[in-house]
Amino acid sequence: MAEMHDRHREMRLDVDNMSYEELLALGERIGDVSTGLNEDIIHKLMKQRFYTSLMTESSSDLEPCCICQEEYTDGQKIGSLDCGHEFHSNCIKQWLMQKNMCPICKTTALAT
Repeated sequence: MAEMHDRHREMRLDVDNMSYEELLALGERIGDVSTGLNEDIIHKLMKQRFYTSLMTESSSDLEPCCICQEEYTDGQKIGSLDCGHEFHSNCIKQWLMQKNMCPICKTTALAT
């Protein structure tokens, strides 16, 4: 079989062999792509509730918010994603404005 000529060879980037500075420059040239949601969509789609501690829960069994690493306290707003994971509402809103993905299981956070 004859060797095929790659007519686009000069246009291809070899990112595996680029220096850190070259990768930074490439990132600046390409720019950012936002995969986040706007605040109105988040408010519309995200289920929210107020946190209340239960007497049967021991504080050692309850995981803190994985975004801010702070414990939940009574009366705080909790935001729930489609996958069922919960976070402080303000923490997950900020996250979703950057990326519509659950920080724990990496599935789509809110189906639009």
